[in-house]
Amino acid sequence: SDPQVDIVSSWNIADCLPKATQDHFVVIVSEFMYKPWEYALSHATKGTFLEDGDLCTPSITAPVAEKLESCLIEYLKNQISSYFTDKLLMIVRGIVHHSKGSKRSQNDDESAQVDQLAGNVLTGDAALEFIKHVSAVMALDQNVQHDVLVMRRNLLRYIRVKEFAPEAQFSAAVTSFILPNIICSYCNDVRDLDLGRDPTLLTQEWRCAVPQCGHPYDREMMENSLLQILRQRERLYHLQDLVCSKCRMMKDRHLTELCKCAGPFKCLEDPSEFRSKMQVFYKIAVQQNFELLKECVAWILEIR
Repeated sequence: SDPQVDIVSSWNIADCLPKATQDHFVVIVSEFMYKPWEYALSHATKGTFLEDGDLCTPSITAPVAEKLESCLIEYLKNQISSYFTDKLLMIVRGIVHHSKGSKRSQNDDESAQVDQLAGNVLTGDAALEFIKHVSAVMALDQNVQHDVLVMRRNLLRYIRVKEFAPEAQFSAAVTSFILPNIICSYCNDVRDLDLGRDPTLLTQEWRCAVPQCGHPYDREMMENSLLQILRQRERLYHLQDLVCSKCRMMKDRHLTELCKCAGPFKCLEDPSEFRSKMQVFYKIAVQQNFELLKECVAWILEIR
């Protein structure tokens, strides 16, 4: 009998997609990983890749392993060009049809700004975001990357988006921050906490991950640590060096307005980069109900 396989999905980028497309994302990615395994298993039981049909071979030799890998790659390429392309086109067609007439305008600019800073809203078309996320995951397999890009181009063409358009480029929407060296007050376990991607930390009850412990962390201490890091980053931003935009040399004189090469000076850290870092803290503060942290970040970002 065929072995039973339980596929557990832990793709946190799926949470950034609209609810209507999350299940499709999980199914496609799961099939993308399962089908090659199923193909290899079925041919291994038949002895397809064994030389001279010797089913008693104790181990796979190097030539057999190379043959197996090449067959798997060729099989997966064919699946991408046929099965996955057809299935994704059908899914995208359904998403586009479902999205028509359901777009609502955002009237409250203030609430929209707060939601965006908190990381609760994924801007962009649902079908486009689905294509970008699925293609990005499938393209992680270097052996079939070209075939995935061809599939992606066809999907983008269906929704009338150019392949190299800025809105067609994938960027990870899951922003995160790692809080280092957190010590459990009960068992003294030390670990770094990923406050944006660890699903066990998305609730407001943080506990030690040691199975025999499970003691809750001190949330007030966590918030104080985040506040110290926030203030340090703000201080470093205001005290940063200026660099020449042409030759990238540091500014070494206080009163000069231009570099020796006549290039203008600019901040070493771009304001948009600093703002994106602050938005990560704001997202954590909103999710974890850290009022003091939220107030400090809102003051820095001038959120009213």
